[in-house]
Amino acid sequence: MESPTKKSMNRFSAFAVILIVAIPLAYMAITYPRIVSTYSVSFTLGINSKRIEFEVPFLHDSVRIEVSVRTGAALWAAKIMSGGNLLWSHTTTQGGQTTYMSDWIGMPSGRYNLTFATIGIGSMEAEIKITSKGGLW
Repeated sequence: MESPTKKSMNRFSAFAVILIVAIPLAYMAITYPRIVSTYSVSFTLGINSKRIEFEVPFLHDSVRIEVSVRTGAALWAAKIMSGGNLLWSHTTTQGGQTTYMSDWIGMPSGRYNLTFATIGIGSMEAEIKITSKGGLW
């Protein structure tokens, strides 16, 4: 029969093992990449823009912007601002059924504004997806 001291040591060891496994798994689950915002935009001839506000979740430190053009073509520009400071910008010509994906952009948790603008001689329909991640991912 086990002594009370040995029983408490076994319980403590089991609890320690559970914590050692649970804490990293919880951190990985919280910081796993997730879609923060998805917006569909539809622009017609001329100069158009749309401002999108999004939030980077707690413990996340990077975002990726994906622009998927469904129809049409245009010269577009996108920029991420925070408190009047430019954090990221990109300009390109995109058309047809193509997708642009940015690199991971480092930024801490918080609220940000993405401005997406087009200059086109035709119409364009696109989807803008903002994904965030943190930690080990």
